Amino acid sequence: MTQKSEINQYDFIDALRGIAILLVIATHIAPIAPPSGDILRRAAQSGAYGVQLFYIVSALTLFLSTNQRSQTEKKATLNFFIRRIFRIVPLFYLSVLAYTIVFGTGPNYWAPNGLQWWHYVLTLLFLNGWHPEAINAIVPLGWSIAIEMTFYLAIPFLYKNVKSLANAVLLVVASLLLQAVLVAFYKPILMNYATGYIVQAYFYLWFFAQLPIFGLGVLLYLFLKEQPERNNNLGIAFLLLSLFMYVAFLQINTYLDLIPAHFSYGLVFAVLILGLYFYPTKLLVNPFTKWIGKISYSLYLVHFIFLPYLRSWIDLGNLGKTVQFLLYFLLLLVISSSISYITYQCIERPSMDLGKKIIHKLENPSV
Repeated sequence: MTQKSEINQYDFIDALRGIAILLVIATHIAPIAPPSGDILRRAAQSGAYGVQLFYIVSALTLFLSTNQRSQTEKKATLNFFIRRIFRIVPLFYLSVLAYTIVFGTGPNYWAPNGLQWWHYVLTLLFLNGWHPEAINAIVPLGWSIAIEMTFYLAIPFLYKNVKSLANAVLLVVASLLLQAVLVAFYKPILMNYATGYIVQAYFYLWFFAQLPIFGLGVLLYLFLKEQPERNNNLGIAFLLLSLFMYVAFLQINTYLDLIPAHFSYGLVFAVLILGLYFYPTKLLVNPFTKWIGKISYSLYLVHFIFLPYLRSWIDLGNLGKTVQFLLYFLLLLVISSSISYITYQCIERPSMDLGKKIIHKLENPSV
């Protein structure tokens, strides 16, 4: 794989992030205006697994950048954490404030007794992912950011120790087994101390459930770094396979859910990434998906704020269900992406630039 000065300049990477956030928005529109037809309805609901696509892309790009920068930077590990902090923290802290102002501190689905001071402490420290009644208490999508930040802590260790495809496969399998064992042991205990429906959801959201997904990203990194850049026929085959798997997994379950649905979709997205790596078709890798991908972090945090208000802004009840779904989807996308572009330009980019300046000074103390 040809390395570039900035790993994220791979067009298909931005496009994948764009696809991921479009899937997430679709799944949040589905309860408001479910499309007609079983396949469309299930496809919209499965958009929730766009988060897993984010995770796989994150692991892949972080390993690529770590590989490159460890060869050129004197303080690569420290620089890695500086980049991550300035990439994630400023906008997330702003979202904590925004969600508190918009939704208040009263009882909500994830905090049945209302927000407490310790919810804020855990959330601001990105430790909310370790408590079921804090994981989404303030920011409804905060669980995924907490899990991502936890994975960052594991990157230096994983990069140092997972050096072969065999090791990556072992990471994926071992983490699947670990998740099953921990749930069997920990879930009955936790049911005595937290709200039951939250505990049920928590064991899909927590870090150990998502570790196999990150493992797929590591596996892709080790496979792709030895591969040529283009192979159209192979890419088309992977793309068709990913589409077939996506539809096939719209209804799937295994004994005791030992292979969880989100991991099955992780496999779908791993195949999709292979397809777009070898054949970045303009159907999926185009200016629109790349632009959406660039603002995807802002869009992920922004769009959920507007969900409760869509129906009050415009009533589409006289239209067909699928038409309602599409129009609400477009409405939310236009509003959220407009604001997200502003937050990207005014918050994300300046904070990332500040992180780069700090790293430059650390790498060149005499300058």
